[in-house]
Amino acid sequence: MSGEHLSSSVKYSCSQSRQRGFTLVEIIVVIILLGVLSAVAIPRIGNVSSYQESSLRSSILGALRLAQKTALAQHASSVYWVLERPSLDEWQISLVIDADTNDGIPPVDISPPQLQTSIPGDISLSYSVSLDAGGSLAGSLSTGDNLVILYNQLGDMISVKNGVALTSESSFPNVANSVDSSLQFSDRSGDFCLSLTGYNYASTCR
Repeated sequence: MSGEHLSSSVKYSCSQSRQRGFTLVEIIVVIILLGVLSAVAIPRIGNVSSYQESSLRSSILGALRLAQKTALAQHASSVYWVLERPSLDEWQISLVIDADTNDGIPPVDISPPQLQTSIPGDISLSYSVSLDAGGSLAGSLSTGDNLVILYNQLGDMISVKNGVALTSESSFPNVANSVDSSLQFSDRSGDFCLSLTGYNYASTCR
């Protein structure tokens, strides 16, 4: 009898342990993990446009810095920074260089590989800059539009032009399109700026 009783007790104990379920600590850990996931992942999934906007802004600021450094390195050439919007949800940034602005040959794309990748996003981006000749150049980049900035050998922004025919050398900005103020960009998150000295920062132009 004692053997049967012992066997029955073991079976009962095993059955009881299998049906124990989760402890309070395990449930709390799961709740914490779900909270962390919801705080980090859900906003990214639900707000893709803000992420794309931030990505475009960072790419523009980085490419502007690279354009200035390129201009400082290319003493005998004209360096242009080009922002294009080929389609509604696509952006392209490139650097082009022209060793001779009077030979009729369009500037050559010298963009590093990281600038060749298109940046996705249906993003509203506008710009504004004052011109030496009076008035201002302002607008919003829509499908098929572009904006081109010319740097001098000191890395300064000297000229800005929109609607440039990139296959025509004469269409690119020159001293006739010279500017006398910082270039301000604006998106839905706020403003960012390129100064006359070629310095750029993520705030309203001073």
